[in-house]
Amino acid sequence: DLHIGIDFNIDPVSAVVAKKVGNRLHIIDEIKIFGSNTDELVQEIRTRYPTETITCYPDPAGAQRKTSAGGRTDHTILRNAGFRVQVPHGHNAVRDGINAVNAKLRSSSGETTLYIAPHCKYVIECLEKHTYKEGTSIPDKDSGFDHMNDALRYMVDYLFPIRQPVAEMPIQ
Repeated sequence: DLHIGIDFNIDPVSAVVAKKVGNRLHIIDEIKIFGSNTDELVQEIRTRYPTETITCYPDPAGAQRKTSAGGRTDHTILRNAGFRVQVPHGHNAVRDGINAVNAKLRSSSGETTLYIAPHCKYVIECLEKHTYKEGTSIPDKDSGFDHMNDALRYMVDYLFPIRQPVAEMPIQ
């Protein structure tokens, strides 16, 4: 089974392809298509991986209908292609997602459970050049290095969230 984090954009549509082994995530491929759309992304995924079972972790905003897509949503396009779509009902805090990725890269105990194939050069470059707006913890969206990071973040934050669900305790 393949796991694919997706950030919907026109320039570029970005996707991170991974295999999950226990609590480890191995990034094995990257897809970056300029001037594109979700239909073309689906076509590229199917060209590269025609027989694999695909689970996608897209931007939660992809549930919104777009007139340019004939009323379809990015999520329905993925589902209609036979992909399983896993997405929270709304956006999680960006900071939590970034922390989830950082914890996979190296946890507080020093353990690494996120591995990136050397040929995934754009994923590596984006992680290395990720910056924040000066004096804030808000990612810099003007740098151009945020889309692939967002794709990775959506997947990691869904599979390995920092904030775990808390069971409600009855009031006594």
